[in-house]
Amino acid sequence: KFDTRTRPNTGRLVTNPQYIKRYSEDWVYETAENFVDLARARDIHPVTLAVAWAKAHPAVTCPIIGARNLDQLQPSLNAANVDLDTEFYSTVEALSRRPAPATDRLEEQLKDN
Repeated sequence: KFDTRTRPNTGRLVTNPQYIKRYSEDWVYETAENFVDLARARDIHPVTLAVAWAKAHPAVTCPIIGARNLDQLQPSLNAANVDLDTEFYSTVEALSRRPAPATDRLEEQLKDN
């Protein structure tokens, strides 16, 4: 829902210091915009593609979805029917920089305390 032209005004992306540090850089919004463009070009809902990509990741045993209502849930569930071939998986992966290891989240918490 956010891209290079639309930024959040409320919520954790603007109130949580750790989220601000992690997600406020321009490249994050550019990546999100490019991801949505790719999904739409393939006629796939962006949420469906995101969950399908996570599902296809070799280290992921089960993607975690976070829907607040049935309209948000259905695109996530549709990912069960999407199998990404190696080439498309790589295309999606190439849209973004590699994020820092998940352990840095603990390190950020310890630094802030």
